[in-house]
Amino acid sequence: MLTNGRFTRDARPFSKDTGIHLVDRDLLARWAAGSWPLWDLLPKIPPPRRPAR
Repeated sequence: MLTNGRFTRDARPFSKDTGIHLVDRDLLARWAAGSWPLWDLLPKIPPPRRPAR
């Protein structure tokens, strides 16, 4: 779930129970700045696979 706002206090436990990743305004700003790929900002998301050679 991505927002340019903030999540409620109940959103974090709900996201853990359901496996939903939360991206709030602060994380979105870091991601949009381009200095970090999303999989580094959200440790639960595995990095993309490298193509087989």
